[in-house]
Amino acid sequence: MRRLSCVLVLIGASTAAAEDDIPPEVRAHAVRRTGDISIDGKLDEAAWSAAPKQSGFVQRFPKDGAKASLETHFAVLYDDNAIYVGVWADDPEPARIRRLLTRRDIDSPADAIMVGIDSYHDRRTAYVFQLNAAGVQRDMIVFDDANMDDTWDAVWTGNASVNDKGWCAEFRIPLNQLRFSGSNSEHEWGLQVVRTVSRTQEQATWSPWPRAGSEVVSRFGIVDGIHDVRPGRRLELLPYATGGLAQEPIDAADPLNDRYSATGGLGLDLKYGLGPAFTLSATINPDFGQVEADPSQVNLSANELFFAEKRPFFLEGVDLFKVNIGNGDNNPEGAFYSRRIGAAPPAPDAAYDYIDAPKATTIYSAMKLTGKTRDGWSVGAFDAVTGQEKATISGPDGMDSPVVAPLTNYAVARVKRDFRAGKTSIGASATAVHRSLDGTGLENQLHDQAYTVGAQLQHRWGKDAWLVDVRTLGSFVHGTPAAIEATQTSQVHLFQRPDATNVHVDPMRTSMTGSGVRWQAGKLGNTKHYRYGVGGDLRSPGLELNDAGLQFQADRVTPYLWNQWHDEDPGDHVLQWQANGDVFMVSTLEPRVADVGIECNTNVQLANYWTLGGGCNIDNGRWNIGALRGGPALRSDPRVSLFGFVNSDNRKPVQVSLFGNGGRQSASDSLDNSFELGVTVQARSNIDVFAGPSWRFVDDAMQYVAEVPDETGKSHFVFARINETVTAMTLRVNWTFSPKLTLQGYAQPFVATGRYSEYKDVDRPDAPRFHDRFTPLDGRVLQLQDGTFHAVNNGTFEFGRPDFSFRQLRSTVVARWEYRPGSTVFAIWSHGRTSSDDDGRFLLGHDLRELGDADSENLVMVKANYWIGL
Repeated sequence: MRRLSCVLVLIGASTAAAEDDIPPEVRAHAVRRTGDISIDGKLDEAAWSAAPKQSGFVQRFPKDGAKASLETHFAVLYDDNAIYVGVWADDPEPARIRRLLTRRDIDSPADAIMVGIDSYHDRRTAYVFQLNAAGVQRDMIVFDDANMDDTWDAVWTGNASVNDKGWCAEFRIPLNQLRFSGSNSEHEWGLQVVRTVSRTQEQATWSPWPRAGSEVVSRFGIVDGIHDVRPGRRLELLPYATGGLAQEPIDAADPLNDRYSATGGLGLDLKYGLGPAFTLSATINPDFGQVEADPSQVNLSANELFFAEKRPFFLEGVDLFKVNIGNGDNNPEGAFYSRRIGAAPPAPDAAYDYIDAPKATTIYSAMKLTGKTRDGWSVGAFDAVTGQEKATISGPDGMDSPVVAPLTNYAVARVKRDFRAGKTSIGASATAVHRSLDGTGLENQLHDQAYTVGAQLQHRWGKDAWLVDVRTLGSFVHGTPAAIEATQTSQVHLFQRPDATNVHVDPMRTSMTGSGVRWQAGKLGNTKHYRYGVGGDLRSPGLELNDAGLQFQADRVTPYLWNQWHDEDPGDHVLQWQANGDVFMVSTLEPRVADVGIECNTNVQLANYWTLGGGCNIDNGRWNIGALRGGPALRSDPRVSLFGFVNSDNRKPVQVSLFGNGGRQSASDSLDNSFELGVTVQARSNIDVFAGPSWRFVDDAMQYVAEVPDETGKSHFVFARINETVTAMTLRVNWTFSPKLTLQGYAQPFVATGRYSEYKDVDRPDAPRFHDRFTPLDGRVLQLQDGTFHAVNNGTFEFGRPDFSFRQLRSTVVARWEYRPGSTVFAIWSHGRTSSDDDGRFLLGHDLRELGDADSENLVMVKANYWIGL
């Protein structure tokens, strides 16, 4: 309550100054279209000649606020169905205009014009449309003033042409792709026009948009003069059909699976405008195909792997529903993790020789409702239903068909209210998961009910320099005593730790509750040079988000102090640079301090447009709470990590990026080094090729192997030194025949090997010195027989040999033809191979030969959809 009271005082103190925070506005005047217009990018019709022109562009980069080096003019027309924007981009060297032909929605380093329309005129939300000099379209939504969702796809037309004076871009944006109030006869909308000149990297904007600030939509100008237009019906239907043939490597004795199988389906996507402000998006039997497969990974930790969302329906607009927790720009933890929906079910617990298991959970239907009212309320609701799934198994007891996934409903909702032209917002969120578990055999593994509720507050003041951002979450899960006990003892919670003083396992519980809060406050926004602030993340032991969301840890508090120095004024050698540093602590709520550390990083853009940077992380390790995966906390030791990167000028035909990092823990003589190299070759204006090798080597003396009991039932925690090598090569080819016809290729061979040595039994985990925490398991007390280790140390126990070699190839080729606006045909070929054994040595030539000899799996598929707009 004390923190909330302070925040309310800050709001009250700064509200009076709100008008001073709103930047000066520039205005454009739109006129109604007279005469025909052909969207050819030439702007030679009489309607364009007569339209009032706007100019006065200023630089955003490299010299913030300076006059643009090239003249740019634009005009705005409209009719009852669409708004038109024409842009004249003067250039005395038209031969040097960069026209890169790519597939739709690619942000390429080409000359480009971007038009943003804030049709709500709420200074928070904008629809953005972009054309590059080759006529390639890109679109996105900006929400909450500065957050971008580039997965949004609108149906609009545009074209570009180069002439002896420069080039022109022509946009026709249907009104049914925008949201605005139909109750007004005269409209004023927010408007921004941005021009990028590839060869100089200059970015110029019509409405001044300082690079030092974090605002986007609130910096738009205004377009007026739009009279007597009404929102369209906004009904869009996208039926689709798929068909294909799959081939998989199948054991000759497998009675359940066929080597060849046919696949196909029908479905429908729908968007419908509910009044002028809301849109309902729904899908029946959705197709969730993706171009690139998930990257191969080997997980030796106890934490769940995170996979980025790539499915179109879940990408578009779903960021509006996310309420993240945790610190860090790329932290994926939060109350909603869309990969939960439709995920591959886990294998059944029963023993089997062969299995026919579903590769994904069937999604019967999904829907999203989003919109914003005239008085500032943003509303979003999401719901999806997934079906019950069964696997067929064949084993010692014959055939069986156990349920591996229950009928489940996922629901997410969020509401938010903006004040002070969007500079203050309050919001609330909720998620709910309901599973039909009766009679499935999964009652003791899953929660039948799971809920979260949250509240958010963001407040900016002092000309957007100061910021307070607070997010809270509460959770409730319900299930059988066995299901709740499994949650209590999971790696997220570890209530069973024998040295924990604030938690314990209750085997009779049928529910669990928890809460969390994330906060940041300080001078974090629009400043000339210096930013600073405080923040943190607190989670109670019972916080559980993993039914609808993603969470790696509970029972922790991580406060930090952060500061940054940045300089956007270009000099003779440096265009811009910044340096960041923070001090942090990690602790349980007992409290037990797990870590105290310092982080620093810097990045610089040079005058030749190369960027480089690096940083460090110094951890004064105290305790590793989850190292023994349910045993007592393990003392840890200080660790130092360094990283660095270099990116070459992306205007050049060949672009190179290099990233490397390394870490060392002296007490255990452990290393972790990796690098990634990326080379992009712009072979022609319509062909680009990317090759990206990566390599990682780990020499870790404390890799968890197993927890095993001896003959008395006492647990032994076996660790070992691992020499792990992971290497991969990512290859991409994009060949664009026209903005409507493209061919993409993707492939990633992957090899991971791990060989273990120096086995040890961790029997004194709280010892201050590293070597006192364990008893070495050497040849006198450890024997290997038929792949099993037999050990003697205050009892006898056994564990399997953990060495591994894993090899995988994943590749796809996709042809895409947009045969009419919004309607597309895809032809897809997916190929894969997998090989594994327990050798553990990294022998690249041998591993690649083994991968080449592995049986392949192939999928050839065609998908066609047809857009209907009413």
